[in-house]
Amino acid sequence: MNATAINYPMALEPVVKEKIWGGRTLGALMSKTLPPGLAIGETWEAWQGCRIANGAQAGRTLESLISADARGMLGAGGGAQLPLLFKYIDAREHLSVQVHPDDALAQAMEDYPFGKTEAWYVLAADPGATLVHGFRCDTGAAEVRGALTNGTLTDLLAFVPVQPGDVLFVPAGLVHAIGRGIVVAEIQQNSDTTYRFYDWDRVDSAGRPRDLHVEQSLAVSDLSATASHTIPALTIEQPGLSRAFLAACRYFAWERWRVTREAPAPAPAGTFQIVSALSGEAQVLYAGGGTLRVPHGQTVFIPAALGAYRVAPLSAACELLCAYVPDLAADVVAPLRAAGYADAQIARLGGAIPKQNDLAPLTA
Repeated sequence: MNATAINYPMALEPVVKEKIWGGRTLGALMSKTLPPGLAIGETWEAWQGCRIANGAQAGRTLESLISADARGMLGAGGGAQLPLLFKYIDAREHLSVQVHPDDALAQAMEDYPFGKTEAWYVLAADPGATLVHGFRCDTGAAEVRGALTNGTLTDLLAFVPVQPGDVLFVPAGLVHAIGRGIVVAEIQQNSDTTYRFYDWDRVDSAGRPRDLHVEQSLAVSDLSATASHTIPALTIEQPGLSRAFLAACRYFAWERWRVTREAPAPAPAGTFQIVSALSGEAQVLYAGGGTLRVPHGQTVFIPAALGAYRVAPLSAACELLCAYVPDLAADVVAPLRAAGYADAQIARLGGAIPKQNDLAPLTA
């Protein structure tokens, strides 16, 4: 495929997922059209199966375009498959206590190329809402098995109160669960491999419990205590745009942009980007005088072939989330150091587990 056929920002049609723990909040909160009568847990906003809603490639999936021109879509080092998945998640009830494998374990256990490291940006939370983010204290497999047997697993878990704007990094191997009354945006590796430790004794409409995967969970879990939970954003002020770094690892960098007037998009060139209108309404301006309106809740795929582009607000309050695959040294560490942030502050973007923090070696 000629790169000129894909060098425009592509509005994506989300894939709506019914879940036993889902609700209806994404309709009003993120301007989503939901099928009537169903408990909707997730909208997969940027996924290889999403269809393009605008332009010359309307109706085609991201997967088909990547198959035809991986370099133009993903960039020189992007591989042959979209490596990221971006979602909105509505937890009307608790999600299962679960864990995901890393790349090596996903390949060995599931014959799948990607593990699942993810990060959450809290969009809404009921008063007193909490989520599970690791263990309170160091534990072991025997203790976890015993707790599952006698119904005391929750005594071992770290329950974290959250509020809108909080960010949490969830590396592969970290036991976790989004709690009741919480809505998040999630960026993750492109994987749906989930092992359930515990499902709150829940049953489906037929009275059947969902499958648990205790031995697989133990095989991939980090059973040490999680030292800290939420991540302070690090902000760089640019003319017309406030750029906040939320989380970063080898798989993704995640930023929130508050746009007050037309400004260059700060994400690095040469790779794809996933941009979603978190609040308000924006416009993307690109080469040749092209424009794309991005209403509240809309997610856009920026192909690598597009190159530089600009963003402008179409409403008074305009916030965008942007995810991309970074060169951590050049795209995250260097600009934050130049803005005056200490290495210890930068390293916190990679989470609280040193051996799983990809920024730690760069900021030692």
